[in-house]
Amino acid sequence: MTFNKYILVAATAAVALLGAAGSAMAQEATPAPEIDGFKAGKSRAEVRAETIAAGQAGLIARNEGDTQRIAMQGFHATKTRTQVQAETLAAARMGLTSYGEGGAPAASPAQMEAIKLAGERALMSASVVAGR
Repeated sequence: MTFNKYILVAATAAVALLGAAGSAMAQEATPAPEIDGFKAGKSRAEVRAETIAAGQAGLIARNEGDTQRIAMQGFHATKTRTQVQAETLAAARMGLTSYGEGGAPAASPAQMEAIKLAGERALMSASVVAGR
């Protein structure tokens, strides 16, 4: 086979492959029955107005700090740091904490009560020490 025939064969093969790839990509999209007959509850103008109002009220996160600030709105701690630390240590002693992506083991009602009592004892100890 001469060099010119080799080029012709290679070019023909390349065109055939490109044509096959193009036809494979030209398939129709898969039908989505869950969105057939979808009716919008609000007009585009209503959604736009709500979005602008939320942005002006500071309810749309623009960065990581905003995300944390928005998530903390309305949050009120129900436990002190001392309680949380004591409960975490109690759970760890019982083997109820996990590391990595694995889930934590489920605690029994008795273990949950023991963890709660550990937090309450720590709170009482802290208040006694603070009262001295």
